[in-house]
Amino acid sequence: MAKITKKNGSCKLYINYELDGQRKVKSTGLDDTPQNRKIVEKQIIPKLLHAIATGEVERRKAPKFREYGAEFLKNKEGEKSYFMKLATRKKVIDFFGEQRVDEITRLDVKRYLGSLPIKSQSKALYLTTIRGILDLSLDDETIVRNVAVGIGTGKNERAQADPFSQAEVERILSHADGILKNFLGISFYTGMRSGEVLGLMRHDIDFKAGTIAINRSVSKGVISKPKTEESVRVIPMFDAVRPYLQDQMSDSMSLYLFNIDGQPLWDVSVLRKRKWHKLLESLDIRYRKIYATRHTFITAMLNSGKFKLLDIAKLVGHTTVETIIDHYAGYVHNEHLKIDASVDIFRGKFGESRII
Repeated sequence: MAKITKKNGSCKLYINYELDGQRKVKSTGLDDTPQNRKIVEKQIIPKLLHAIATGEVERRKAPKFREYGAEFLKNKEGEKSYFMKLATRKKVIDFFGEQRVDEITRLDVKRYLGSLPIKSQSKALYLTTIRGILDLSLDDETIVRNVAVGIGTGKNERAQADPFSQAEVERILSHADGILKNFLGISFYTGMRSGEVLGLMRHDIDFKAGTIAINRSVSKGVISKPKTEESVRVIPMFDAVRPYLQDQMSDSMSLYLFNIDGQPLWDVSVLRKRKWHKLLESLDIRYRKIYATRHTFITAMLNSGKFKLLDIAKLVGHTTVETIIDHYAGYVHNEHLKIDASVDIFRGKFGESRII
């Protein structure tokens, strides 16, 4: 039995038919019009059924998952985060590699995800890799549906920001030295992402105008644009960050502020592994990721009561104010109680009534 079908998002006609006990979907290459539907029903489907009955249709075995996995990786080579995600994607390909794509079931995918000893939110890349590889098989018409579509990874509670206290910041900056001290000073007093700090060049720093331009990011040796469109920004230079910028710029004549032999520092892990762990341990300060410098800046800005949410969002390159609210509102304690209760919101500053 064969019938006309369509794929989501496609204006072409497909034929859904059975071969060797399995459902197959084949593109006709024809647009979905009344005339073409008649052609498919009266001409193409009868020819297909005849070819199946006589054995003329090639009974192609579905390739192994590994074959589409190799193509999937090749298609992703241009991604900014390619090398960061490569190890995870290879794990997925190694696990399902020898299975034929038409033999993988939804239960197989769910069991695999369930076996991973990581948080649900960390399973997303594993799932999208499986889904992306099976999408290639679907496009190649060796499976009729992607069994990974519609599967979720479950929900975890949102990871809470874990900032350093004011006293901890002071101790960290007073005991750090050299390149780490300047990196941390800039991070704490700008809220920049670690990769954005590593991407700073001399011409991004304008002491006269009092601004810092953020135009690039460095991660795993790759120089790229910052995380989002809003992350490309110019921010004011707070007085407290000037000494760290000046010291780092005087340390080298390289174009990049943070560099080794003129080339940008390969990754923040260079500082984290060699210096950051040891510094916190020596100060008996509970360990947090170096990214917590950003959380610390944002929570300090919020708690100061001197900045609007929109201003903070723009400073740190967040796409929306909602991001600030979702991640950091819990650290703004009783700020709503500090407002001027004598204000009459329905009267102007001279006391005249504004109610009509």
